[in-house]
Amino acid sequence: MTAPFDIFALESGGGVNWQGSAETLEDAKARVQELARRSPGEFVLLNHHTGKKFIVKPDGETRPLEAV
Repeated sequence: MTAPFDIFALESGGGVNWQGSAETLEDAKARVQELARRSPGEFVLLNHHTGKKFIVKPDGETRPLEAV
């Protein structure tokens, strides 16, 4: 079974780079904090169950990513 959350790092050119998966939003946010210590930047979390996306800023702020 696939974990419901995928974690992506946002690249400077606008692309994304997959960083891993997590079972819960809280686990995904904790993993982002670990990743951000090594490579600061913004991350996107994708919930496969709901289709919702969240952006996580370097300071830990998490907000829904609105559809473009």
